[in-house]
Amino acid sequence: MKKTIILLSSILFLTACYEDKGDYDYHELDQVAIDTAATGMQSEYAIMRYDTLHLEPNVYFNGQLVDDSGNFPLDYEWTIFSATTGVGSSQVSDVIGTERVLDAVITRTGGNYYVQLIVTNRNDGIREFFRLPVTVSEVFDGGWMVFYERSDRPGYSDLALIYNPWTKLNVNYNRLFTNLYEVTNGEPLRGHPIRCFDIAVSLASGNNYVGLCTDYTLVGVSENGIEKALDFNDFFHEPPAKMAPTWYGEHGSGVMSGQSSEVLINDNHVYTNTYSFSATEGRNTKFGIPKFDQGIGQLAPWNAEVPQTLNYGIVVYDQTYHKFRYAGYNSAQLEEFGEQDLSLASFDVNNTGMDFVMADWGRGTSQAVGLRPYDYIIMEKGSERFLALTNFSSSNPTDPNIGVGLFPMNSLCPDIDKLTTMASSHVGSFIYYAAGNKVYNFAYDSQQPATEAWTAPSSDEEVTCVRIMKYYHGTVYGYRLVPQADNLVHIATWNEQTQQGHVYEYLINPASGILNTTNCYDYAIPGKVKDMAWKFSMQ
Repeated sequence: MKKTIILLSSILFLTACYEDKGDYDYHELDQVAIDTAATGMQSEYAIMRYDTLHLEPNVYFNGQLVDDSGNFPLDYEWTIFSATTGVGSSQVSDVIGTERVLDAVITRTGGNYYVQLIVTNRNDGIREFFRLPVTVSEVFDGGWMVFYERSDRPGYSDLALIYNPWTKLNVNYNRLFTNLYEVTNGEPLRGHPIRCFDIAVSLASGNNYVGLCTDYTLVGVSENGIEKALDFNDFFHEPPAKMAPTWYGEHGSGVMSGQSSEVLINDNHVYTNTYSFSATEGRNTKFGIPKFDQGIGQLAPWNAEVPQTLNYGIVVYDQTYHKFRYAGYNSAQLEEFGEQDLSLASFDVNNTGMDFVMADWGRGTSQAVGLRPYDYIIMEKGSERFLALTNFSSSNPTDPNIGVGLFPMNSLCPDIDKLTTMASSHVGSFIYYAAGNKVYNFAYDSQQPATEAWTAPSSDEEVTCVRIMKYYHGTVYGYRLVPQADNLVHIATWNEQTQQGHVYEYLINPASGILNTTNCYDYAIPGKVKDMAWKFSMQ
């Protein structure tokens, strides 16, 4: 016990005698403050998916307003994360900026989020936080689709969507969303673009899908979010051994129940998927086996899309043997048409003697709810080009006069040998065709020379695609759900020197095709446009 007392006394004595001679440098901590007053920033934001969110808060360092010179020891990190928790919520936090000023395209799906700024002082590691709520809406209900080959990724395709008062009903804003497929699905779509097409399967929002066809694959993306919903194999009951699409489209006007078919030409075989337009149900059918095509040559990338009759289940063109072929409704066999009477018909659909170049459907026998248009096909024989009109809308396969018109083009159509794209009017007796940086208007009934309708702003721009605002579905079309139907033309160009695409939009006289150049929408597209189409909406 005595030893313990002596030991404790010694420790206390030594401690009392110890003198702290440490040299400490005490200083006040740096003061970092985030201030949004007088910056114009809102307390919360509601934006559409793919909108750019711009936030510019003031940051103070030791009372001094921070500029972006880099002279302050501060690091910035903007993140976005879900404002909800629990089952089904995403807990992923994405970094969307590393500067004081945020300019970020918000790609998160629809929902409620927080956007947060963390300012870190590199001197001491102390952080300052700021956050605000952001609501994201992702519904793409309508608009004008633009399908293009990426200038920064040759051999890959992507999708843009244009919203303005001409392309979407009941809006007063102007927006362009680009590279939607990559932004949504993580990478662009492999292959060169062939066609984008929105098939109306259902009246209910979210039940339809947009088909994107390249020379490598076919995918279906959700109409409201552009998320891949169908891979190539998902379109089939039994997928083909080879994936080699050359055409994707529609057969039928959508008016007669069960008459419409989704169409795919893959590896020179024709597939159809018959469906019924529904008020509530979505896609529930698939491609079956291909049409029996023994003895058929190379098929052109085309089919007759808008017939008003159940006489045809599909109409295609045999490029090798210069023949149109059809399969009856729900028939498995591609067949010849009946014998044609050349005293009535302008040409023989069983032996045209011409090569297919390109085509579009256009003006027919009526423009009411029941669409009954003709197919307008530019064809060639040697160096001669012709505009061929065919009636697959209301004819019978045994009718002797299905080829209703044939118009020589060489003497009347400047630069027709340099043709790059064409579009047919559904109201007036004219077509647009493009060559170089010009668009021409050919009023075929008048037999007068084609007139120059439009010239690109730059001589380096080549017109790659022309489309008139219209839609295959007779009910949707006839009840005025297509904005500016027949009154609007979209012209896409490509500048090889600058690797820049453009889409120009003009209102037109639907009967004559004359452009109103007083007003124009002009959009920069990051690629070479191959196809454009209206995105279906029951607005």
